[in-house]
Formats: sequence, C-alpha cells, structure tokens
Amino acid sequence: MYNKVLRQGNVCISVTLPDVTPLRSTEAKEDAGLSEFQSEVVQLAAVLNGDHFLSSFPDEMSKKMSVKEAHEYVRGAVSRFIRASKEAIKLGADESAIVDMRSSLTTRSSVHN
Repeated sequence: MYNKVLRQGNVCISVTLPDVTPLRSTEAKEDAGLSEFQSEVVQLAAVLNGDHFLSSFPDEMSKKMSVKEAHEYVRGAVSRFIRASKEAIKLGADESAIVDMRSSLTTRSSVHN
C-alpha cells in the first residue's frame, strides 16, 4: 500500500492505493527471444520512433533482440515520443497534432496538423 495525492481543481485528496499483484510468478527471462506479441510491440515502438522507415527495421531487428533489449528500446521510443509531443505543444503545436518522429539516427521530428 502506498499513498498518492490527487488534485481535483483546488482540492488535494490523499488516496491509499493497494499493492500491485505481480503478473508473473517467476523471474523474467531477459535473455530470451521475443514472442510474437513482443515483436509487435517493438514494431509499434519503431513507428513511434520513426525507425520503421529504415530498411532493416523492424523485421530483422526485432528477430535479433532479447527481451531486455526490446524493453529498453520500447521504453526509449515511448519516452522520446512523449518528450517530442510535449515540446511540440510548448512550441505552439495544436494538442491534437500528430508528432512525426524521424529515425533515431537523426534528432529531428516534425508536427503535422
């Protein structure tokens, strides 16, 4: 159990949240190859990251990734996408604009309204 403070308007509410029940009963097999579902999550991350334009990605790349590598790649892709989206809004883009990420080989992104 842990406490979380939620804000509703000008009012702060303290809420006690229950402990999360683990989804697995064993340790993660971080060196294992990816399941079909995990490969699809990597493909989604590749689109967020802009890497789907690369000829070798995501088909070949995800086949060579371990679970640990895929986890790091997906976390990084989502983090970069969220950061770029917030930056686009900060620079005046509409909140409903689609942020089009470029491959991680470059650092540029663009916004389409």
